[in-house]
Amino acid sequence: MDRFAQLFEQLPLTEIDRLLRRTVYSAVGVGVVAFIVTVLLHHYLVGLGICLGLGLGLINIRLVTASVAKVNVDQVEKPVRVLASRTLVRLSFTTVIVLGLMFASVFLGLGTAGGVALFYFVLLANLVRSLLRSSAVGVTQ
Repeated sequence: MDRFAQLFEQLPLTEIDRLLRRTVYSAVGVGVVAFIVTVLLHHYLVGLGICLGLGLGLINIRLVTASVAKVNVDQVEKPVRVLASRTLVRLSFTTVIVLGLMFASVFLGLGTAGGVALFYFVLLANLVRSLLRSSAVGVTQ
């Protein structure tokens, strides 16, 4: 978790805002394409699950940013412990949702798990893009 935070510390706040905005737009685009493809393949529950998983990823990232902002405002004594416990709660809820959907429909649950994973690949790709862009800008200045 500390190394992930160190990655974000290398980026200015405006770039983090752009990164999150790009991730949201990318996730929506990937969700639309995934849903269309799965409907064409007659697996609409998988497509719906992928869209739900992408939505869970978006909600999780928004909760992370809100949690970090709240910890910064509150000036808690052990911020890492507070953030770690909130992360554990969010992960638990996400897991319960995915497992619940898995029991409702295997295709829907697998699609949701795949959608969550797909969201984090999109986030990672956007993060790498931002880091490469910021290092290229830093080299030319």
